[in-house]
Amino acid sequence: MRRNWRWALNSVLIVASAISVLGMIVLLYVNVQHAAQFWLSNTSVSVFLEPGVSEGQRNRLLEHATTHPLVRQARLVTPAEGLAALSERLGTAKGLFSRQDADTLPYTIDLEIFVDFRDRIGTVAKTFADLPGVEDVVYAERVLDKVNLFFLITRAIGLFFIGLILASFCLIIANAIKLSMHARLAEIQILSLVGATRTFIRLAFVLEGMVISLAGGLLSLLLVWSAYELLMAGLTWDAFTRGLRDIAVFFDWPTLVGALGLISQEGQG
Repeated sequence: MRRNWRWALNSVLIVASAISVLGMIVLLYVNVQHAAQFWLSNTSVSVFLEPGVSEGQRNRLLEHATTHPLVRQARLVTPAEGLAALSERLGTAKGLFSRQDADTLPYTIDLEIFVDFRDRIGTVAKTFADLPGVEDVVYAERVLDKVNLFFLITRAIGLFFIGLILASFCLIIANAIKLSMHARLAEIQILSLVGATRTFIRLAFVLEGMVISLAGGLLSLLLVWSAYELLMAGLTWDAFTRGLRDIAVFFDWPTLVGALGLISQEGQG
């Protein structure tokens, strides 16, 4: 490697480029999954009670919601609290409800469903809709379906490109090792003539492949981390994108160490 440092440097750059692209796509895939869980876990179900429901019946409905196995949290919202929340959401147009009597709004029970059971939110809504004293159950069904479909398609596309680039990376490593062997065919023949075993000759290429792969992995880690930090710095410039920065994640240390180990093992192979 010292005699052929230009070839070694070129191999490191090729490996680093392939791993960097793979790492960025995997990081994007991980963040899409994390954003999907975060987005879907912050969806609530509103149970609208019928007008004239007694306080005792409201408490029984609230207790039933609290003890439901798929409900993480339940809260009774009074008409005054509902009117205040609606006015707050309207922002500058909240004056529309300035003359509205809070008693015209119904009592509601806001439910938060466990994220692991997000696909069964329709079943939970139907269960509460059939209870006496409940007028209607509202949740963003169409929005949830579209968001869930979007994340499913995004994950499928991400897995396809991850597999494609991973296969390309393996081919790049294999071809780099083969080119190294062909470039040093004369040295291999001389070693064989002087009595060197196949294991002894192979060991040099194995060590060279491990060093090149590990160096390429470390360089790609630096590139991916720099791109991630640059993107995070850019997201802070806008109030909307600042929320995306708060839910963004990077690879943890066990994952990074495991990935570098796999890259070195691939170079050894």
